[in-house]
Amino acid sequence: MNWNNPDADPGESEEDYEARKREESEAATGLMFMVVEGFIFVLKITAIFGMFFYVGFLLSQKFWGEETDKFKIWSFSLLFTYLIFCIIYFFKGTIIGLQAKKRKLWILPWVICVLICCIIPAFIVKSFVAGMFNLTERQGLLCIGLSWGAFILFSLYVYGIYQFKTPTVPKILYWSYALGFKVSL
Repeated sequence: MNWNNPDADPGESEEDYEARKREESEAATGLMFMVVEGFIFVLKITAIFGMFFYVGFLLSQKFWGEETDKFKIWSFSLLFTYLIFCIIYFFKGTIIGLQAKKRKLWILPWVICVLICCIIPAFIVKSFVAGMFNLTERQGLLCIGLSWGAFILFSLYVYGIYQFKTPTVPKILYWSYALGFKVSL
């Protein structure tokens, strides 16, 4: 038994032991990074699309009532969420079409889309960041700076995802975008 390395395998050399320990450490670190990346991905998806799903959920509850079975509520929540995204991409189509015609009216649907898709979710993130501080610390410069910094970064990040002035559209929503583009021409 090696007294310096009590968990060494019998007959294992010092170099083999160190290589095995380094490999175990790298595997554990990689697993930790994978878990953290997954958590951050879920947070991003929740922050970006969660609001729209929640609105769809509220609409389905309002439409069917709270006593309806869960399958129907969740199915209609997904349907209403899809319809909300159809409206957003319809507006995106009108933005692109109006820009192609060199009409300044494109600013109106652009402002609506930015408010709905970027500003409102960014305020939610800002509130979440501010909520991480105690009530007495919320008026402090650190809390205000971090929460508004999160607001700005998140709104820019979400705007980069939607790219309202470029003709990029998910295939499942292309029909809505094309309809908005056609209407605006």
